[in-house]
Amino acid sequence: MKLLFVLLLFVGASCSDEPDEAEFTTVNASANTKSSTAVFNTITGDIIGTSILHRNSNGVTVNFKTTDLMPGHAYTLWWVVWNKPENCIVPGECTEADFANALDVEVQLLYAAGNVAGNNGKGNFSAHLNENDDTGSIHELFGLPNFGGLQNAETAEIHAVLRSHGPKIPGQVSEQISSYEGGCTVFLPPFTQIPVEEGECGDIIAALHRL
Repeated sequence: MKLLFVLLLFVGASCSDEPDEAEFTTVNASANTKSSTAVFNTITGDIIGTSILHRNSNGVTVNFKTTDLMPGHAYTLWWVVWNKPENCIVPGECTEADFANALDVEVQLLYAAGNVAGNNGKGNFSAHLNENDDTGSIHELFGLPNFGGLQNAETAEIHAVLRSHGPKIPGQVSEQISSYEGGCTVFLPPFTQIPVEEGECGDIIAALHRL
C-alpha cells in the first residue's frame, strides 16, 4: 500500500509528457507573491488551464482552473508541499523520486478542495492553506511522517494535483469530493489512464509552483 501511495501521488514533475511550453510568471507586491503556472494533463502533456498561487507570511492560496474534465465526474484537488525543496535530488525541482527521502524534503500531502464537474467540462478549484496547519493531511492513511503541514509559505515548493474519482455515485458524492479514497475501488496506474467507470480513481492533472 505504501508503494502504491508513492506512485499515485507522483506530481508529474518528471513525466515525459510534461509540456515544454508551460508558462511561469511571478509578481511581487510588498509581502505578497503571486505565481502563475500551466495546468497540464499528465497523460497527454496538453496545457488545459492555469493555476495561480498567492503566498504571504501566513500561508498560500491557490486558484486552479482547468478544462478537459469529464462532466458529472467527481474530483479532488491536493496540496503536495515540499517543505525543504533545497534537499530534493535536483534542488528546487522536486519529483516522485524525492518521496524516498521524505525525512529530508519533509513533503506533506493535504486535501485542498473538491467538486463535481459540470456539463462544460470545466473546473475551478480554490483553497487556502495556513502555515503549520496539517488539517486534511493524509500522512496517517499511508504511514508517512507528519511534518506539521506547510512550514514556510515563502520557501516551500507547492504542487497541486487533481484526482479523478470517476462518475459521481449516488449517496457517496460527499465522500468522493472530500477524501483521497472516496468512492474508489480501483486505483488506476498513476498518470496513465483517465478514470471512466464507477469506482475508478487516478491522478491525472497537475500544476507545479516552483520558486
